[in-house]
Amino acid sequence: MRSAKRLDGIELSLIRQINALATPFSVNLGIGEPNLEPDETLRDMARRAATTSWRYSPNAGSLPLRKRLGDAFGVDPKSEICVTAGTEEGLYAIFQAYVGEGDEVLVPDPGFVSYATLARLCGATVRTYELEPPSWTLDALNITDKTKLIVVNSPSNPLGAVLDEEALDAIAATGCLVVADEIYRELWYDAPPPSMLGRGANVLVVGGMSKSHGMTGLRLGWILGSAELMAPIVTAHQYIATCASVFSQALTEAIFADAEWNTQWLERVRAQFRTQREAALYAIRRELEAEIEPPAGAFYAFVPVPLCGTVDFAKALATDAAVLVIPGAAFGKRGEGFVRISFAANVEEIGTGIERIGRYLRGSGR
Repeated sequence: MRSAKRLDGIELSLIRQINALATPFSVNLGIGEPNLEPDETLRDMARRAATTSWRYSPNAGSLPLRKRLGDAFGVDPKSEICVTAGTEEGLYAIFQAYVGEGDEVLVPDPGFVSYATLARLCGATVRTYELEPPSWTLDALNITDKTKLIVVNSPSNPLGAVLDEEALDAIAATGCLVVADEIYRELWYDAPPPSMLGRGANVLVVGGMSKSHGMTGLRLGWILGSAELMAPIVTAHQYIATCASVFSQALTEAIFADAEWNTQWLERVRAQFRTQREAALYAIRRELEAEIEPPAGAFYAFVPVPLCGTVDFAKALATDAAVLVIPGAAFGKRGEGFVRISFAANVEEIGTGIERIGRYLRGSGR
């Protein structure tokens, strides 16, 4: 039985392919999952959430949760929020609602792997806008009359870079539909990153709980936007997921209800990642002899390596050095020559993993 034509040329991402090479002896600096453990307060919230109704919520999410999100983000809970089964499902719903054959979708290069794939599944043409090292700043957008949607990701996966106000305003001013993936927005080091929210009626903002609260497996995200933009998205979301997990919705409502605890939690999370970032930067300088600008957000370092063919390099590291990193080529043409190192690991693992990379490079004569 032949698969649908829409899947031609689409396979599991390089991120998943590399992580499939893990063994019990691997140091995993590859997968984008925060090394966060719930404290007793969060566990108690989860226990209480498990006692709530297990019936469907409204398609757009439970109204009490939407009210909490509306208060947090300054949007109308009744018409400007859709709660989704994670940000990945949220992005898929947006693309299904707005992108079709003949459209062009503009994605960052380097940028997260899902954006281009979602566009191709809709029959659209993928084009890129370049981000320039070492700060990974916006170059030109290259808008055409067929450009339907522009994806923005700040803080960035894989770069850890943050786009400034001027860049965000320039993107919003294009008049195209703008989808801002802000899943890492709570993970910052020196100053909160600016949001795309409120920069125009053509803007949708996607966020969620996976990265900031370690709720990756609970699949809870949201989309924020004008009522006019949200209506077809909620329709698409209904036929994809019906509604997000009601347990995850109840837990998220409890988190947003306890503002004092949530503020303290996020401060502890940022402090933890700040320590891990410094450990990674130190090891990168020492073992890889590379200097990079400290990532302003998220938990990734995008590190140049002195060779081409980073896909083969990452596979060799996985099998021969027992350390997992993601080849930069997974994130676009401009990612070649780099690897993404996740510092969502304890300090000892970060040091050990990067030391193994350095030892492999020295042993290979590179």
